[in-house]
Order: sequence, then structure tokens, then C-alpha cells
Amino acid sequence: MTVSTAAPSDEPARRRIREDLDATFFVEAAAGTGKTQALIGRIVALLAAGRARLDSIVAVTFTEKAAGEMKLRLRTEIEEARAAAADTTRPLLDAAIAQLELARVGTIHAFCADLLRERPIEAGIDPLFEVAPEDESQRLLDRAFDGWFAGVLEDPPPGVRRVLRRRSRFVRGTTARDSLRLAAGVLAEHRDFPAPWRREPFDRAAAIDDLLETLAEVGALTASAARSDDYLAQSTGDIQRFVAENRLREDVRGRDYDALEAELRDLTRLRTWRYRGSPQRPFGADLPRAEVIARRDAAKQQLDELLLAAEADLAPLLQAELAPVIAAYTELKRRRGVLDFLDLLVRARDLLRDDEMVRRDVQDRFTHYFVDEFQDTDPLQAEILLLLAGDGNGDGDGDSIATPVSHPGERDGRFSPVHVLVPVPVHDQCPSSAGNSVYEYGYEYVYGHE
Repeated sequence: MTVSTAAPSDEPARRRIREDLDATFFVEAAAGTGKTQALIGRIVALLAAGRARLDSIVAVTFTEKAAGEMKLRLRTEIEEARAAAADTTRPLLDAAIAQLELARVGTIHAFCADLLRERPIEAGIDPLFEVAPEDESQRLLDRAFDGWFAGVLEDPPPGVRRVLRRRSRFVRGTTARDSLRLAAGVLAEHRDFPAPWRREPFDRAAAIDDLLETLAEVGALTASAARSDDYLAQSTGDIQRFVAENRLREDVRGRDYDALEAELRDLTRLRTWRYRGSPQRPFGADLPRAEVIARRDAAKQQLDELLLAAEADLAPLLQAELAPVIAAYTELKRRRGVLDFLDLLVRARDLLRDDEMVRRDVQDRFTHYFVDEFQDTDPLQAEILLLLAGDGNGDGDGDSIATPVSHPGERDGRFSPVHVLVPVPVHDQCPSSAGNSVYEYGYEYVYGHE
């Protein structure tokens, strides 16, 4: 068997990553092409060239396990480079080995926690704070929610009242209370976006009135069916039955729009909405099957659009009504002297953004930033990285070099470019003095700021 010794077709890009130490790179490549290895090779190149010390480099991974593996691989690469290094270079790599335990290789949460422990007064937090594990955070949130829920039941506000009328909201079989607790959890995870959500004009009562008229007309078509066992007649019959049962209830209690919203949610789940019956058989003597299907499907579309609008109308109500839960959760954490994982990011971001002295100090200490699996970076984490690598206000025109390494997502069993992995604000705000360059790498691309 003949083994090819030819350089890979993307070798120029790999060499550029390894040797062009003045550029900022976004590397996007398929799985298994050696992105992490390229990242480590670039770190070693910086160390060997005397361009950086290991204690001035930050390498961000997204799990503690990945951080441990990266440290081991980094040690191996440094030792191999030291063994082959010239006499002038070896002392630099000797120093790197000595600093390895001090290297900032870890998750962004760990980096933020270290920063907050260094500057607790400036960050406005307990100097002895601890990071709450996920289970403890959830227990505190449960406690905050339980206290709120017990009080709100006495006089539910509009959004809560609408949810309480539902049999389930997110998962079948859950109670309305479960749905509200889940909503509180979602808001807690996104509390770094505190601005009130916009509530668009929506006349729910008028929309429900119009829909009930449409459903009554479609349900009435059942009487024209030639066969009672026709699948399409079963579909219109379910609609007719819903309308009739609702009329009986309204004779007793009047029209209850909160209850109707909940019942319409149940109606939309009926499997008979998909029934069409045999196309070879007529629906009725003077009523084509295609016409009945078209009217039934139009009613379903009207129903779906109403429920979608109702959900959009409900969301800002719940955001405001569940705000006391988030406030109580924040207070419970303060009393216990703990921060959750989101707190680490928000507090660190606020510290870097609002305190120029702290920001300048961190930027002076850390000169190079490497981010593995950049596609897992959310906007808040990206903002922190831009504040670290920028000129001091997050606009990215500083001297630091950020090297996020990412790979495309998998689509239809194959890897293909997903350029959204490098968000435009991040791509545009990284340090640059000229234009952008694109280099082939691993059958995908390397984005470089020159």
C-alpha cells in the first residue's frame, strides 16, 4: 500500500493559523479536521516566539472536562516543542511549563468567577460568595416561586388567570402551576434581558367570536354528509360537537374568554383535523368533498393563528406578573451569599463594561484569547469576550488577539458551512486594521482579520 506524503490541500491555511501571529482568526471547519489542535499549536507558537507568556493567555472551553484535556494536550505540545527547540527558544518554553498550572484554561464561567473573586467590592458582591450548583439554584427558585404562587392565587392577574384555566401549557399532563413554574425558570435563565416585552394590540374577544362563527358554519356541514362513517364527516362532527357543548355552557355562565382560549387549545390537538375521507366518494349530494376540506382547513388555520396571537399576547403579561419571582430569587441568593452561573456572566460583564479601571487592568494582564467551540458562545459570553479583547468599551479596536475556533452544525448527516456561528457583530468588532480574509481549511473556511 502506498502512503501519500503530500501536504493536505488546506496546509496553507493551517500554516497561516500557526505562523501569522498578528492576525485575528475565526476558524470554521468540519468535525475531525483538527481545530483544537490548531488552537493549541498557535498558543505554542506564541510562546516559542516570545510574543506571549502562558499567564497572559486565556483559553476558553465549554466544559471542565474539555479544559482538563486541553491542558494535558498543551503540556504535551509544549514539551515536544521544547525538546526540538533551539537554545534561544528553550528558556521561553521552560517558563511556559512552569506556568502551566497558572494558565487560564477553563470555562468562561470559571474565568468570570475568578475575576469576581479578585474584584468583589467593585462588582458589588459578597467577597466570600460561592457558586451555587444547578440543583441548589433550582431549589432557591422553587422557594421563590412557591411563595409567589401562594399569594397570587388570592387574586390572579390576567396572564396568570389565563394559564390557570388551561389543562396544560408546555407538556401534556402538567398542571397550570407546573406551566407557570416552567415559565419562571425560562425568565430566570434570560434575566439578562430585563426590558419589558412589547405587547401588540390584539382584540382576543373579537377574534374568538369570529372563530366560533366559522366553526359553527363548518360544523353544520356534517348534516350534509352522505355517510355518517365518512372520515371527513367525523372531522366536521367533532367541530360541531365542540360548538354545541360550548353553547350549552354559555347558556349557564355566559361567554368566558379565558376558558374558551383553553378549550380552543384542546380543540386544535384533535387528530380528526387531518381526516379527508375517500376522494372517490362524494361528501354530500350537492357538496363537493374538496369544498368541505377547504372550509375545514381554513377554519383550522384561523384557529392556529388565533392561538399564536394569544400566546404572543400572553407572554408580556407573564413576564411582568412573574417578575416578583425573579426578584425573590435574587434576594434569596444574596442572603445565602451565592451566585448562579448566569450571575457569574452578568456580574462580570457589568464589571468590565462599567469600571474602566478594572477593564484596563484585565486587558493589560491578558493579551491573547482563544475560544474553542465558538458556536456555543451566547451573546452575553460574546459581549464579555469583546470587552476583554477590545479597546476598552467593547468595540474591538484594541491590540488583543481573539481566536475563536468553531465548527459548522450537522445538516442531513453531513457538515456544511453555517456562517451564523460567527455573529456579524462579533466578526465585525474583533481587532482589525485592514479587511477580512477567507482561507480554505478542512473543507470549510478560516476567517481572518489582518
